[in-house]
Amino acid sequence: MSSLRAELTGKSGTIIPPYRMLLPPGWEAFDLSETTERDLIRRAEARLQGAQNPTFGPVLAGKVHEVLEGLRARQGFAYAFAGEGAPSWAIGAATLVGLKRSSTPEATLEQLVESAIRHHDGIAIGEGQRIVRWTERREVSVDGEDVASLLINYLIPVPGTRLTEAVQWTATVTHEADLPADHPNLTLWTALFDTHISTFTWTVR
Repeated sequence: MSSLRAELTGKSGTIIPPYRMLLPPGWEAFDLSETTERDLIRRAEARLQGAQNPTFGPVLAGKVHEVLEGLRARQGFAYAFAGEGAPSWAIGAATLVGLKRSSTPEATLEQLVESAIRHHDGIAIGEGQRIVRWTERREVSVDGEDVASLLINYLIPVPGTRLTEAVQWTATVTHEADLPADHPNLTLWTALFDTHISTFTWTVR
């Protein structure tokens, strides 16, 4: 692991072939195992020690379980976010998840790519233009406050599957609801993730 860039690696035996990808400075990556879930809850509880409201711990533990359980149900295999060593502007602002996507008779990955290009300004990026990237915007309410999320999606075919299986990385950047889609801050986030997702490499021999 570099002091400037974290390296995310997928090990053999997971739901996708082994891979390698560089993460932004200070980011931490995790698998979605129950062991990871317990570790994240312990870390969160340690940060909450001394909090006046003792209900924070159980509530946070429930939210961690809900998020990871939801990702596991969607064939998620990796979760990453800015750790304490990341720049202050990145902490709490974005997350990155990895999902395995598979074609079904009702919805093929080719149709997903076509829809991304047609409806979400999808483009090809990376070496050999092998990665399809598209963005979406969603508005939600968090603790009674209206916010928006920029979803930056990347689809990378699994070798030898003829686009019947793929990896989808989705970066979620939460921001003020009135921030326009072309705001420089959001453009910079997209450029940041473009740079790092483009380092994705399969390590299958």
